[in-house]
Amino acid sequence: MRRRDFLKVAATSATGAVLFAGCGRIGDGVPETEFKIAQPVYTPNDWAFGRDAWFATAAPPDQGGYGLIVRVFEGRAKKVDGNPDFPGVRGKSDARAQALVQELYHPDRLAGPQRATTRGSGQFQPIGWDSALQQVAQILRDAGGQRAVLITTRPSSLQAAIIAAFQRVTGIRHAILEPDELVVLRSAVRRLFGVSTLPIPDLANASFLLNFGAEFLHGWIAPVQLARAYGEFRQGRPGQRGLYYHVGPRLSATAANADRWFPIVPGTEGLIALAIANVLLTEGAVPRDRFAPYFAALGLDEARLTNDYSPERVATTSGLTAEQIRELAHALVEHEPAVVIAGTNAAASTNGLFNLVATLGLNLLLDSLNQPGGLLLNPEPPLPELRIADDAILTQRQWAELFQQIQSGAISTVLVYRANPVYALPPATGAAEALRAAQHVVSFSPFVDETTQLADIVLPDQAWLEQWGLEVPDPGPGFAAVAVRQPVVQPFVDAHAFGDVLIQLATQLGQPLPWASQEEATKTLALQLRRLGRGNIQAADDKQFLVTLQAQGGWWDEQSRGSGTVPSSPVVQPREPSFAGDSAQFPYLLVPYPLPAIGYGELAHLPWLQALPEPVSTNVWQSWVEVAQRTADELGLSTGDVVRLITPQATVELPVYVNPAGQPGLVAIPFGQGHTALGRYAEGRGVNPLTLAAPENDGDAGTLAWCATRCRIEKTGRRARLARFEGMVPAFQLEEFPIVRVMAPSA
Repeated sequence: MRRRDFLKVAATSATGAVLFAGCGRIGDGVPETEFKIAQPVYTPNDWAFGRDAWFATAAPPDQGGYGLIVRVFEGRAKKVDGNPDFPGVRGKSDARAQALVQELYHPDRLAGPQRATTRGSGQFQPIGWDSALQQVAQILRDAGGQRAVLITTRPSSLQAAIIAAFQRVTGIRHAILEPDELVVLRSAVRRLFGVSTLPIPDLANASFLLNFGAEFLHGWIAPVQLARAYGEFRQGRPGQRGLYYHVGPRLSATAANADRWFPIVPGTEGLIALAIANVLLTEGAVPRDRFAPYFAALGLDEARLTNDYSPERVATTSGLTAEQIRELAHALVEHEPAVVIAGTNAAASTNGLFNLVATLGLNLLLDSLNQPGGLLLNPEPPLPELRIADDAILTQRQWAELFQQIQSGAISTVLVYRANPVYALPPATGAAEALRAAQHVVSFSPFVDETTQLADIVLPDQAWLEQWGLEVPDPGPGFAAVAVRQPVVQPFVDAHAFGDVLIQLATQLGQPLPWASQEEATKTLALQLRRLGRGNIQAADDKQFLVTLQAQGGWWDEQSRGSGTVPSSPVVQPREPSFAGDSAQFPYLLVPYPLPAIGYGELAHLPWLQALPEPVSTNVWQSWVEVAQRTADELGLSTGDVVRLITPQATVELPVYVNPAGQPGLVAIPFGQGHTALGRYAEGRGVNPLTLAAPENDGDAGTLAWCATRCRIEKTGRRARLARFEGMVPAFQLEEFPIVRVMAPSA
């Protein structure tokens, strides 16, 4: 069936899910007479023709919100791929997207509404939806909007519209929980460029990339989009290969892809950026008029930059030599166009905001903002309803204040949607104590995590592949784009979409929202995109627009580009990093890092992702302590030795992984493990590094500086076997490949 014929038939038939029609996989070589519109057994709006079907949908917001397609056969979702039509990803996806199928069929998903047998026990018994909704509506009615708060992870764009409408009629407060590094990044971008959306480096057209610590190939903001562009950067242009330098404390998998790795002291990224600016200024490598906004953002002038941040001065604290700093500066102007990015560990120090402003601000000196091969600013969402309020994203300091209000009784009712503050925030923040003190806690999580264990009532959300929605990718591809989510299968359990529950609660409170369901909200807002009169979809009427939107997987407008402003007043003052713990007692710096697959632990319940090896160590299913070879030699350690890791905050015991490429003086430990709930695949594995991190804050951003803690290591005399791919099978010689012995030169 040809695409045009398919759309004609679909536009006059099903109003629900629409098959993906952009990649030519559906109906290839099958006569048109064999296609019949019928009511299948498994999915209400599917095509029944005895072959697999592909439906367009969207990734969750914390995975980038980009377009996906899902293979469905006999009513079951089988495989997830990237949408070949969707800009930025062009058919690519990652392991997290593949694991959406496991979320759908996970054995630990809640089968329906639950009520706690005893508050805080984590034990629940089933109740009906009608009863549950009535009880929650009465809880909200008794509390009133001023004494209730809705805590969510970053919602989808459509959910943001429904939440905003729910806030208007109830007065409830909305608080968004995101990893601290993203809070710092959003703050830096907003203050530096005047935009609320994240920028995207145009790697496909760049000649040089300077990266300060951002794990852009493994989990950072838009890993699929960036990995695809990185492929273009490296080998997408005949005869030209992009040059990549990585500045950071740890040789991560992203750093290992670089042409040069420059190991540094954590938290000195911003100082190095100022030293680079010093070289560019004193050598006249860039026009002097470009320095005005950079000076304004950092409260500097030419004299202070020249005198206080020379390469020689910065070299004494950063771990780099003055010659290396000059090499970085020269590379920026010798390989144009060049782009600078920063994140992850750079944002996790006590001066994280300064680090990001100073490093990202180098793009102003290069005049690379919104230029091919530079840093592209993304536009605001095309509809105001799809925007997420910046003031709803809380810092760690604000979370502590909120939990104090809950403990004092000023807030009595807490609603929690897919966020897990008990696990994701440091114990000192007081999340668990606050939720125990709250009069009522209602969770919308599809799994019983550490926060849901403290709930009175659980109204489980549907899986992402079961619900409707709209996603504005953040960051986008450099222009306006919206991905549409549609259910690809019937609901697997008796769960309701979070948006549907809010709409029903508002109705029971006598304050109905503008939509009767999340599906209606999706289609209503989608039609507003048609009213804009621009974009990739040309349709004769609303029905054809909706069918085309669903079949193509989204709407985008390549002419709608982002723009920003340059600073005219200080954004942040230069600051050196500080570390908790006496260096004599705690000689090593602790560097936690997110795992590429399970991130900060939010996906630890998915076994596919637990079993995906960490790229450097190849370890799986556990936590470990990564130490450099020199450190291991000094302490007499080898891989598999169990050690006692001690910080001023806590003590844990973990096995050692000796990294030959590790930086001496640093000890690394992955995020993601240490769950006490979240299902059989997450519980009881490893430790949560947040329990080890001292309560140090970024004084400017108000976020936790989880890369600002010292530690020491003590041997226990025990050993444990690490589950990993590397070195599990003894090496043996093949006859046709003789062993060549490489001797290191003598000192």
